[in-house]
Amino acid sequence: MSKPHSHLPLTILFMLAWRNLWRHRRRTLITLTSIAIGFGLAVLFIGIGDGSHNSMIRNAIKLGEGHITVQPKDYLQAPANHKYLSDGLSLSAKLNELNVTGSVAARISLQVLASTASNSVGAALEGFRSNSDQRQAMLQPQLIEGNWIEAGDHRGIVIGDGMARKLKAKIGSKVVLMAGKQGGDSQAQLGRVRGIFDSHVDELDDYLILSDLQFAQYFLAGEGAIIEQAPVTRFAVFLDDPDTMAYWKAQIKSVIENDLVVALDWQEMMPQLVQFIIIDDVGNYVFLILILIMVVFGIVNTVLMSVLERTREFGLLRALGLGRQHLLLLVFCETLLLSVLAVIIGWVVGGGTHWWFSQHGIDFSALMPEGTAMMGTFMDPVVYTELSWDRVTQLTIIIFVTTLLSGIYPAIKAARVTPVEALRT
Repeated sequence: MSKPHSHLPLTILFMLAWRNLWRHRRRTLITLTSIAIGFGLAVLFIGIGDGSHNSMIRNAIKLGEGHITVQPKDYLQAPANHKYLSDGLSLSAKLNELNVTGSVAARISLQVLASTASNSVGAALEGFRSNSDQRQAMLQPQLIEGNWIEAGDHRGIVIGDGMARKLKAKIGSKVVLMAGKQGGDSQAQLGRVRGIFDSHVDELDDYLILSDLQFAQYFLAGEGAIIEQAPVTRFAVFLDDPDTMAYWKAQIKSVIENDLVVALDWQEMMPQLVQFIIIDDVGNYVFLILILIMVVFGIVNTVLMSVLERTREFGLLRALGLGRQHLLLLVFCETLLLSVLAVIIGWVVGGGTHWWFSQHGIDFSALMPEGTAMMGTFMDPVVYTELSWDRVTQLTIIIFVTTLLSGIYPAIKAARVTPVEALRT
């Protein structure tokens, strides 16, 4: 007597799985709906997180030192006025020869004491080339009094409204800027307030003084620099395409880096901002884990109930010669189909949610009345959701794999059904 033939084509398994999935249409639809809603919420929260982080990064790069910074090698660890790039002219020529797709801005950063007849405060003097620096594009629209520094104005300065209050300075006021020299002496220059800005970032409004590059070079000359060599503290490189940062950093390092000069990207220049984003991302993933727990329970409930209801049917199939592995595959195919449907419907809901908020954004100004400044930068009041392809792939794989793994236990339970016990139920 021949052995019963237990082979079952995969197409038949999928047909049976599809039929079984829709035996209880309402239960399947409720499960898919809950997954889709959870998926949509996960996409929304991660999209808002990425959008707010990218907004902070873009503003930090514009207000800070660009995507890539060229500066003295030990300056980041211990900033000091006597640390500068003495031959800025030569370095500028080398950077220009690279034809970087973006812009290169020469800057001088100094720690000074700003004094008026009313008060004295510690300040950061930033010298730059007027009319050709990204920082001007960010701060000039924030002027609340006066005018921006004009090219060639070697005495004009622009200060924040916080510093203006501390110094009791107004447009046209004289401000004496004093800086210590490496040898222990001090030097001073006289500046006149041309404009007052309000960036809504306290660290800038209370501490930053902007001037023409040549005005700041007077202090470097006091440290022994030769003005004709165009000494600077750093070069800020702004890229048109941030995704090319690694390429251009490698190119710049190959041309200018030595024992005295280093090229750093924005992540190395702003480690605290990077740590803040990592911690905030962890919070978003905690929310995603809660979504996944909900998905797991929904899938297990749907598939397990389907298995328990068909115990007698599985026993009959076993009695007719269907092997345990085929029952395992049958239930696993049901879970696989449910996973595919969950991802498709999830992206319809989640993708639609993302598209809407990527176009209209969410206004956080009412939720953050004290302002959106943090970590030395600020978040735009209206945040638009942003999702990279890496995030899309990541979310798809996480939801798909989680849904698929949820069917392992019901599949094993179905495979353990014995014909005699099942037919007695």
